[in-house]
This record gives sequence, C-alpha cells and structure tokens, in this order.
Amino acid sequence: MGTWGTAISSNDTFADIYDEFFDLYNEGNSVQQVTDKLINENQETINDLTDSNNFWFALAKAQWECKELDRKIFEKVENIILSGKDLEIWKECDASSSELKKREKVLNEFLTKLNSEKTKARTRKKKKLYNSIFEKGDCLTYRM
Repeated sequence: MGTWGTAISSNDTFADIYDEFFDLYNEGNSVQQVTDKLINENQETINDLTDSNNFWFALAKAQWECKELDRKIFEKVENIILSGKDLEIWKECDASSSELKKREKVLNEFLTKLNSEKTKARTRKKKKLYNSIFEKGDCLTYRM
C-alpha cells in the first residue's frame, strides 16, 4: 500500500482507481459500466486486505461525484468505516496514534460526505486532441 497521508485520496490505489474511473467515464461509459469494468479488472486489489478498502473508497467517491452512488457500494464503505476495519489495517502497518486519530476523523467526514446529496453531477470532459507536425513512428534527435 503506497500511502503518503491520512486523507482518503492519499494513496496509490485510490489515485489509480479514481483516475481510471473518470478516464472511462469521460469516454462516454455509464457509471454502472465503469463500475463493473473496474471490479472485474481489479480482483487482485479487491482480494488484497491492505488495499481493498482504498479501492472501495475510490469507487464510492467517484460514483458520488456522478450522483450515482450505488447502495451496495455505499453499504460496503459504511461497513468498512463503522467496523474499524480500515483503522485495524493502519495499526498493522505501524501507524502512530496521531495518524490513527487523523485517519478516523477523515473516515467519519468521508462517510458524512457520502451520506449527503451532491448538488450537481460531475460533467464529462472531452479529450482535446491536437494536430501534430509529427507522424506516428517519427524519431526525434536533438543536440544538447
């Protein structure tokens, strides 16, 4: 688990899943299609006890931002937070007591956020493609 802070989004797994979700979403896929694809393709992460919570947190946040938070995903995240499973993993990874307190606060705020109604769904962003003076396969050299 590559973690750099106590925030929900401060780890590699969350960042990867969250970014992939919106890459697929911006391509025109429905939230359900994206969710199914991510779940099917990330079974190894889901089955890894140290990373699985981050996967579900990323998926829940992304769905919430699209105003399509699946009830089952929400219940899974709620169970992880209320049962203390995430904090147990942090303890096993030798987190300090101050980090555990911060993480607990962040988790409770995240659950509160997921329980609230987002005012506006996230809009899809179209990729901007630019014309290039180069062709596929061109090699570039330059003098330093």
